[in-house]
Amino acid sequence: MVTQGSIIKINFCPQVGCETAGYRPAVVISNEIFNQKSRLSIVCPITNTVNNFPLHIPLDDRTKTTGVIMCEHVKSLDLRKRTYHVVEQLPDDILRQVISVVSAEIAWGYGLDR
Repeated sequence: MVTQGSIIKINFCPQVGCETAGYRPAVVISNEIFNQKSRLSIVCPITNTVNNFPLHIPLDDRTKTTGVIMCEHVKSLDLRKRTYHVVEQLPDDILRQVISVVSAEIAWGYGLDR
């Protein structure tokens, strides 16, 4: 079972429009209770296309996985129905940064961003 902060490799297909596609790494941002009770996991895909987008969080030399975490491409996946494997664990400080960015995306403008 995956845990919050797991970096996994998974196929994002099928996809539609500008959704992230293909077999790629992603970081699990949902906690274990959510994963177990909902039977879904919330992930953010990782790309090696670095374009200094403000919602991208870079990985550093503490991970074997390279690239940036795309916080704007949050996706819920049923990992029981998809083939994936756990690669490594994201450092806690980067995980906190990702969760902070995703939370701000959702809460901004509703008084919850303070």
